[in-house]
Amino acid sequence: MAQTKPIPVIFDTDIGDDIDDALALGLALQSPELDVKLVTTVADDVDSRTRLAWKELGLFGRQDIPLATGAPEPLLDPRLPDKAAQFGILTAADQPPASAHQRAADKIIETLLASPVKMTVIPVGPLTNIALALREEPRIREKIERIVLMGGAYFPARREYNIYRDRIAAQIVFSSGVPITGVGLDVTEKCKLEGADLDRLKNAKNPASQFLYRLIQLWQSGNPGRMPTLHDPLAVGTALRSGLVETQTGAVQVETASPLFFGATVFTLDAKATTRVARNVNAREFLDLFTERLSAPPRGR
Repeated sequence: MAQTKPIPVIFDTDIGDDIDDALALGLALQSPELDVKLVTTVADDVDSRTRLAWKELGLFGRQDIPLATGAPEPLLDPRLPDKAAQFGILTAADQPPASAHQRAADKIIETLLASPVKMTVIPVGPLTNIALALREEPRIREKIERIVLMGGAYFPARREYNIYRDRIAAQIVFSSGVPITGVGLDVTEKCKLEGADLDRLKNAKNPASQFLYRLIQLWQSGNPGRMPTLHDPLAVGTALRSGLVETQTGAVQVETASPLFFGATVFTLDAKATTRVARNVNAREFLDLFTERLSAPPRGR
């Protein structure tokens, strides 16, 4: 029986703040169901984010994957100062090639238009890069199979950082007509690593797993009982194994008018809509999948 070809994906991330971005990138690289064609960074200290992504790609033997640096600030709001502890792992040697300084929106457009097949886009940070690309080159809509994003909270609607941080970009993306799967905070909060999961990663005898464990330690900031919640990795998991989550189909409206509710994601059932949002997750199945893959030696190319 012939194997299904891997899904070509673009991974867009604000790696460096919460630990889940680095874990999500690791899961994408360790999943044979996915073929990562491009990694882009977004929000605030994008240069450090790009350097961190480059370092992680190297530890997984994947510095062949193109990397691009995205928008440092949202479409309306200012850039924020970064105090990400994970950047402390960077050294002077962690310098990506000059090509990694290409504007992310341009590289996203270039990659999609050049692809012979439709691609899946996995944004796990603010949606600035994706909105810019959609606005500047409408033809890419036809080259996107779907967008699987970590963002929002739907049952009930409430603020979530990725959407709130660039609510205008989020509204552009949700109203684009591109098929979207939204993996929201109300579902990802159910996917928290347990002690045994973290021990398995800690005890894995390979540099990539040890790198991720060290990032977790930096993120814990001296509190070893603080366990990562796999917000962003669940978006990757949903892209590679859709049965992990239960979804409902409808429309999402992002609140952009009222400062009291900026960024809230209001979901309305609509069987004809192109958006699906996660309603529930098989958390243990996902945690087992995640732990198995992130504690295994790097797959390489």
